[in-house]
Amino acid sequence: MESGKKIPVTKRFYRDFYSDRLEMFYVKYKFTDLCIRVDKFEKSMLGTVYDLVKTNYEALESYINIHKEFYASLVPVECLERVPDIVLMMDNASKLADVGPMASVAGAFADIVGNHLVENYRCEEVVVENGGDIYIRSKKPVKIGIFANFNSEFNKLLIVLPSGSWGVCTSSGKIGHSRSFGSTDATCVIAKTSVIADAFATRYGNIVHSSLDFEKLEMMVKEDIEKENILGAISIVNSKLFAIGNIQFSV
Repeated sequence: MESGKKIPVTKRFYRDFYSDRLEMFYVKYKFTDLCIRVDKFEKSMLGTVYDLVKTNYEALESYINIHKEFYASLVPVECLERVPDIVLMMDNASKLADVGPMASVAGAFADIVGNHLVENYRCEEVVVENGGDIYIRSKKPVKIGIFANFNSEFNKLLIVLPSGSWGVCTSSGKIGHSRSFGSTDATCVIAKTSVIADAFATRYGNIVHSSLDFEKLEMMVKEDIEKENILGAISIVNSKLFAIGNIQFSV
């Protein structure tokens, strides 16, 4: 059971504030709703990305129909046979972060689409946003906003990332539909991939119920940074903010 009643976000209003430096298009299939930005848009991307999402979605659904524990488990599970790529990605992230496999599903789709556009269309700059989970590849520094609940004083805060490839994922115990056992307004993780960032955002979000838990969180994050699993993390609870790692901010 989730900790407290969460506020639903029925419209992805934050998409209205994106920079217009890159060209934008959308792909939606069932519960996967992607906003994609690229430096070199081609019309064929609409069909190929849709097919890519559909193929992976159906592969995941088929696997879950047989292995229901992959969907329901809140801890890592064993995959004892040849599995679809998306299942393998989620399984690996699950075991690194010690959370259930579905904790990283949104990040996995963001990575799959982002990598496809880089490898098959030779895009040099790509942003794939899947709710609170983002794949980024950029030649320039990038600013990412944090949505820390409605009317939060931290909503004007921006994370500044250097050029490169990143996964930036956010979990919340108060807003949105995803399960969290914690009570943070936002728990944000930066990693080299979205699937990993997504899993660790869930891991950290689950343990923080108040700012009194920041000390425990700090110990966990330091260990994961030392293992090179992630690059940094941010946790926001009401008027308190915790940040650790190589993170730069702007307003």
